[in-house]
Amino acid sequence: MTLISSTIPNLINGVSQQPYSLRLSSQAEAQVNGYSSVVEGLKKRPPARFIAKISSVPLGRAYIHMINRDVNERYVVVVAQGNLQVFRMDGSEVPVAFPNGKSYLTSAAPDETFVAVTVADYTFLLNRSVTVKMQEDLTPVRPKEAMVWVRQGAYGLTYGLTIGGFSQEFKTPDGSTAAHSEKVATDYIAQQLVDKFQADATFTAQYTLTLHGSTIYVTRNDGADFAVETKDGLGDQGIKVCKDFVQRFSDLPARAIHGFRVEIRGDSSSSFDNYWVEYDNPTGGSATGVWKESFKGGEPYQIDAGTMPFALKRLPDGTFSFEQIEWDERKVGDADNIPPPSFVDRQLNDLFFHRNRLGLVADENVVFSRSGEFFCFWRSSATQLLDTDTIDVAVSHSKVSIIRHAIPFNETLLLFSDQTQFMLGASDMLTPFTISINQTTEFQASLLAKPVGAGRNVYFAMNKGAFSGIREYYVDGETKTNDAADITAHVPKYIPGGVTKLAASSNEDVLVALTPQEPNAIYVYKYYWQELEKLQSSWSKWTLAPGSKILYVDFIESDLWMLIERNGEVSFEVISLEAGRYDEGVPFMFLLDQRVTEEQCEVVYRDSSDTTEITLPYTVDAASTFQLLGQDDGPYRRGQIIPFIWDGTRFIVRGKVARFIAGRSFEFRYTLSKLVIKEEALGGGQMTVGAGRMQLRRMTVTYSDSGYFRAEVTPYRREPFRSIFSGRVLGSGQNILGTPSVEQGRFRFPISGRNEDTKIEIINDTPLPCALLSAEWEATFVIRSKRT
Repeated sequence: MTLISSTIPNLINGVSQQPYSLRLSSQAEAQVNGYSSVVEGLKKRPPARFIAKISSVPLGRAYIHMINRDVNERYVVVVAQGNLQVFRMDGSEVPVAFPNGKSYLTSAAPDETFVAVTVADYTFLLNRSVTVKMQEDLTPVRPKEAMVWVRQGAYGLTYGLTIGGFSQEFKTPDGSTAAHSEKVATDYIAQQLVDKFQADATFTAQYTLTLHGSTIYVTRNDGADFAVETKDGLGDQGIKVCKDFVQRFSDLPARAIHGFRVEIRGDSSSSFDNYWVEYDNPTGGSATGVWKESFKGGEPYQIDAGTMPFALKRLPDGTFSFEQIEWDERKVGDADNIPPPSFVDRQLNDLFFHRNRLGLVADENVVFSRSGEFFCFWRSSATQLLDTDTIDVAVSHSKVSIIRHAIPFNETLLLFSDQTQFMLGASDMLTPFTISINQTTEFQASLLAKPVGAGRNVYFAMNKGAFSGIREYYVDGETKTNDAADITAHVPKYIPGGVTKLAASSNEDVLVALTPQEPNAIYVYKYYWQELEKLQSSWSKWTLAPGSKILYVDFIESDLWMLIERNGEVSFEVISLEAGRYDEGVPFMFLLDQRVTEEQCEVVYRDSSDTTEITLPYTVDAASTFQLLGQDDGPYRRGQIIPFIWDGTRFIVRGKVARFIAGRSFEFRYTLSKLVIKEEALGGGQMTVGAGRMQLRRMTVTYSDSGYFRAEVTPYRREPFRSIFSGRVLGSGQNILGTPSVEQGRFRFPISGRNEDTKIEIINDTPLPCALLSAEWEATFVIRSKRT
């Protein structure tokens, strides 16, 4: 028989579901309501502080989005039951106007249907069940019209014009005298042709001619179509007709009627397709206008704003307005050379903001707005493609790759489909010429929860049968390759299936996950990187009271904000993860969930009975799990448990209590892995000694800033026995009567059981903190043979 001992250097690597012989000594069988910190060790998690109640009725399947505008303005948007509400972080509701109604908010499952992104004072809200449509309105159609342009005058030539079967000619003089020079001017020739036509009463009964310098504007009185022909002795270059279309831009007259529209069909020398131009001269009269690019008439040109994402706008007075966006319309071209965006007649899956462009995702396509113009998804010209123009590109893959989410990541854009990940090609500028989307990795993904970025990594969920896994997507700094490590590989059956929410804090290196299978639980991943080496990878679980339903979580700096439904009420609660928080008069925080102070409660003192009645700001369902702690020098000193009577609606306390803390107690529980002997293995590493019998004798735990914990040892088929650390050490300067005591040191407790058959747990179910740094154990070991 040999007396042996070993050390567990730390307890901060969370849960492992590997066989205990393969685990690290710092990994546990179970960890509930513990927080693994590389600085403070394994400690009981911080409390969930009650902030405010926002609803007295359940929200159902609500979609929730946080607006983190700046340090002074933060809001939570709640979409539920066909309505939208905005709340400040103190729980007060902000008025919201609905100038376009609430029909866009209709959904049976808002938590799956809606997605939002905030850009400055705009929060774009997308209903993924709505199919984008074009409006039925068509671009204006011009009446049947023509422009006849006398382009060049010459001596002794005949200029002929035929309009709808009516023909007139004018022959210029031969130039034999100086006076003839005035009669070859283009405006004179045009005037003579007009005079000849207007002298025909039959013609004027059907047509109207208007002269603009050298240009004759022709319309038919009944609006019917008509034909126009010209002839001259200059190779048909002296007089030109502009009707419906011309070959080149140079065929257009310098003067025309305002709004006259014509198609430029181009020729082999043109580098562009057909396009339309319109004469712009809004002042009319003798002013000279310009020809500008225009659109073809009679085609849809507007996206139906009622089927596109809406905007929740913060107004200057601090209120909000939920309204349709005035999406820009197509101003040039036609449906052939500038077709509608690819998301028309499809349902949008996601929206995002990247490189000063608003992006929309539909099926396999990613569509970017114009640069700096978030509401425009049309090209600006049919004749040239600009760097700032909209971008519409599809991913290319042998599989059907419906893009579900788009995540700005590491100066680029990461696109997630159910089986494949794509990345926007890196470039100094994002333009229609430089855009490229490349397939990077092929990992199965479960995209009920939107992937979330933290630092240089992006985390996304995946299905593992009835359970969920989480992958950590990153770019290798040396090889520049993309990979997604399974950070749940050592806990494959830990997180129930169907993760619906991921949130991460780069301040605290924490990732949390929610799953509807355990609505009162938060699965917590704590990690720590030192340069490119991960030194901590800890999974654990935080649980709230039974019956609680966590609707939403998100981080603001080091605070985990939660929206929780309890007893039909919905409330804000927050867990602060930063180190160093403490209550007045003590170097720690009292650990109670739904924690409130006297300022948040209704407190009434009855002088006749010398009792204080305390009504909490929320419904209390199980008074036996609540505790009241004194916070002054009155009848109940700081940290002292206040006895109370529960009458069904309030706590009744003897004496006058002015200051206190109230809340629900919760339990921290850490179950150690089986203790084994490990030795150096051939080729490096360690291996477990499987032979022999090890009888555990005792364990010593090193602790810091701890007020209470107990060790429960349960040998095989025997009752557990407890060893309690009360926080009070005889002779210590911290052990002051009437005040809570926290100590640091070493606590030893007996075990007396075989290592494979003994369960060792460390528990804290009081409001006092505990922090466990390391542990040592001692055992006797018997083996029949000698190891070599």
